[in-house]
Amino acid sequence: MFKVLDGGLSESASTSRKKFISACLTNTRLMGVVGISVWWELEDNVRDTRYYQCFYLDYEEPSYDTYEEVIGDESEDTLRQVESIEDRLMGGLGGELREISEKELRTLIRDYIFLTRRSGVLDPPGSRVDHILEGEFIDTALETDALMGKQCEEITGDFQLINYFIMRCVGGDLPAARFLTSDFVDLRDFRGFGASTLVMNSSELDSSEMRDRPGKGSFTTGKFYLVKSLIENERESFHMESEVEVEDLKVRSFRMISLDEITDTEVNFMTRRDEYVSLLDLDTDPMELSKERVAFLKRAQETPYATGRLFLVFNQNNDHVKEQVYRIYDDVFGTYFITDFGELILSSFKRENLHAMEEDLLKSFVEDEDIFMVSRYNFSMPVVYEYVRSEFPGDFEDFVEMVSEPEKI
Repeated sequence: MFKVLDGGLSESASTSRKKFISACLTNTRLMGVVGISVWWELEDNVRDTRYYQCFYLDYEEPSYDTYEEVIGDESEDTLRQVESIEDRLMGGLGGELREISEKELRTLIRDYIFLTRRSGVLDPPGSRVDHILEGEFIDTALETDALMGKQCEEITGDFQLINYFIMRCVGGDLPAARFLTSDFVDLRDFRGFGASTLVMNSSELDSSEMRDRPGKGSFTTGKFYLVKSLIENERESFHMESEVEVEDLKVRSFRMISLDEITDTEVNFMTRRDEYVSLLDLDTDPMELSKERVAFLKRAQETPYATGRLFLVFNQNNDHVKEQVYRIYDDVFGTYFITDFGELILSSFKRENLHAMEEDLLKSFVEDEDIFMVSRYNFSMPVVYEYVRSEFPGDFEDFVEMVSEPEKI
């Protein structure tokens, strides 16, 4: 849904001429999403002379559901609204900002519209993008390659390269996948995947000796990795084994070895891991726990549920993709779930992260006695999210007791 924030008494942005001021994007295309911030000058307005747009371009599930704009003057209030949008929409992407030109901006938006049309998504309301589509676009292979380079973080290791390559292939973003290759790589095996998610990926060096490249008519001294991937979509889950050849931090060849559908039980076994949880009682209005008061929540994504509010705090970088074993959930620093039962549940897959979240709360409520530690847990598998989505009609301790009871025979 489009959301418009008005920075003051309304002066129209649609009827005013717009002069480009600046634009930047996040270098997170390899994660599947790019955030874009754009500033325009409204030349025909007297008071509200600034127009800000924030685009959230999802290359796996194209849509225009996440878009926000601000029309205002050059005041602190306008900047605060913009900062709030950027924290909310782009703060969880884990990337860095890269400046782009007006031509590059126009090209990105035009190409994304082509992508959404192929996906059957209706065009955005014209007033949002008409002014962007009027003008020059980049038109050379060199410029196109440079623009993709701005969207992608630097590749520094083989594991990072392989993880991103498989991620883009199963996500259906083949232009980004091909940016990671140095030669023609046959990606036809991925055409039937649709928009799928790489849940886990592990790579083992298989060979770095000179060998013949089947069908290529040449030899290679590249490194060959045996890659095991856990892939999910809305309908099913798969385990894929493949061989990826890497040379000079580029993918030189790919060969699928096997692709097998697996059960939910097998997925749960493969992805199970410890979860660290702190349960606290709130003797205050739950709304007191806000992004304005709690530092970690400033970069959190908030989602309402039937029994409370869930805040998902992401890491500030995507270094987890550099690991030999990639796990999709490793981009999450921790979660806060504020229940309607007066409880605050903190959780993380890393004990040190949980301790940091507790310390942040102590700093936020140092002069109050409104939050009390009840208990700490160490579960052998994720429990908090199961509680959140179950809409269990009781507090967390009751839920833990229920799921911990052995089945009666």
